Amino acid sequence: MTDTQTSKQPSEGRNYQLIFWSGSLATIGSQLVNPNLVLPFLYLALGAPTFFAGMLLPFVTGSRLIAEIFVSPFINRVTRAKLAVYAPNIMTAAILAVLALFATGLPNVLIVLLFLTTATVMGLCQGITSLGTSQIYGISVPEAKRNRMVFAQATISGILAIIVVWVTRDLLASEQPMQRHIVVLWCGVVAMFAAGVAFIGVRLIEEEQANAPAPKHKPKPLAELVTGFKTGMAYSWYRKFLTARLIFVSVELAMPFYTIHAATFHVGTKHSLSYFVMAASLGMVIGSILWGWLCGRISVKPVMWLGCLISTFSAVLALIFTFLGYAQDVWLYALVILLLSLGGNGVIYGRYLYIIEMSSKKERPYLVALGDVCAGLIGMVFAAILGAVAHLHDPITPIIGLAALNLIAMLYAFRLPPTKS
Repeated sequence: MTDTQTSKQPSEGRNYQLIFWSGSLATIGSQLVNPNLVLPFLYLALGAPTFFAGMLLPFVTGSRLIAEIFVSPFINRVTRAKLAVYAPNIMTAAILAVLALFATGLPNVLIVLLFLTTATVMGLCQGITSLGTSQIYGISVPEAKRNRMVFAQATISGILAIIVVWVTRDLLASEQPMQRHIVVLWCGVVAMFAAGVAFIGVRLIEEEQANAPAPKHKPKPLAELVTGFKTGMAYSWYRKFLTARLIFVSVELAMPFYTIHAATFHVGTKHSLSYFVMAASLGMVIGSILWGWLCGRISVKPVMWLGCLISTFSAVLALIFTFLGYAQDVWLYALVILLLSLGGNGVIYGRYLYIIEMSSKKERPYLVALGDVCAGLIGMVFAAILGAVAHLHDPITPIIGLAALNLIAMLYAFRLPPTKS
C-alpha cells in the first residue's frame, strides 16, 4: 500500500462520518422545523390569519425551486458545493432563531411577513443545500454506500428526532400558546446549526476536486423547461406521470391543512406540537423501512398508490374523530398525523424512484425540472384555495376535499405504466 493510499483512508473515513452525521443532523432539524407541521402550528399559535398558514409550505417549495434552477450554474466546483451545504444550514438556523426570539408580541401583519420571509429563506436554503449535497455525495461518497447512507440517515434521524422532542418537551413553559411549543423550534435551530458546523470539517482531497465533472454549458432554465416539455410530451408514460404528479400535490401538500385543523383543538394543549412532531417522525421512520422494502421486493407503483390510500385513510380518520368528538384527544390526532406522514412519504419516495427508472440519464434532469415546476405552480393555487376555504368557512372542509382528492390520486396511480425494471 502506498503512502498516498495510507494517508487517504483516514481522510475518507473521517469525511464519510462527517457527511453522514451532518446530513442526519440536517434531517433532524428539518423534522423539528417542518414547514408542513411546525411552522403553521406556531403561526396559528400566535393568532395570525388562517389563510397564510396554508401558504407557508408553497412558499418553501417555490423558493426552493427557484434556487435549484438559478443557482445550479454556480455549484460547479467542489469548494463551492461544500459552501453550498454548510452556509445554508447555518443561515436557516439564524432565520429560525430570529423567528423564535421576536415573533411573540408582533401585530398580525408583521407576523405574516416574518413567517413568509422565514419560509422563503428556508426554501432557498433547502434548494442550495440540495445542489451542494448532490455534488458532494456524487464525488466523496462511494456509489455502493450512497443508497445505504440515505436510508440510514432517514431512519436514524427520525428516531433521534423523537428522542430529542420527548426529552426536551418540558424545558420551556408558559401561558402563551406560542411559548408552550417553542422548544421544538429551538431544538431545530440547534440541529441545523450543528449540521452546518459539522460539514465545515469535511476535507476534500485534491483528486476529488480535479475529478469533479465540469458543466458542458451554462444551464438556461427556460430552455431546459422547454426541452423538458418537448421531450416529456413525446412519451405516453410521462404524460400520465405528469398528470399523476399534479394530482399527488393533494397528498404532498396536505399536512398544513391537517395542522390548521389540529390547531383548532390543540393549539393550547401542553406538548401537543411535540407529540405531532414525534408522530410525523415515526411515520418517516416506518416509511423509510416499509417503502424501501416494497420497492426492493415488488415495484415502485404499489408504493405510490398505497401512499395515496394511507393518506386517504388519514383524512377519513380525521373526519370520523371530528364528528364523534374524539379529535380533542391529542394522541388520536397524533395517529392521524402519523398516517399522513407515512402516506406522503410513500408518494414522494415512489414518484422520485419511478421517474428514475423510467427515464434515461440524459433526459431525466429536464423531465424532473418540468414536473417540479408544474407541481409547484399547481401547489401555490391549491394551497391558496384550501387556505381561503379554511379561513372563510371551516378548517374541516379542506380535509373533506383532501379525502376526495387523495382517493382520485390513488385511482390514477393505478393507470401509470409499469416500470422498466
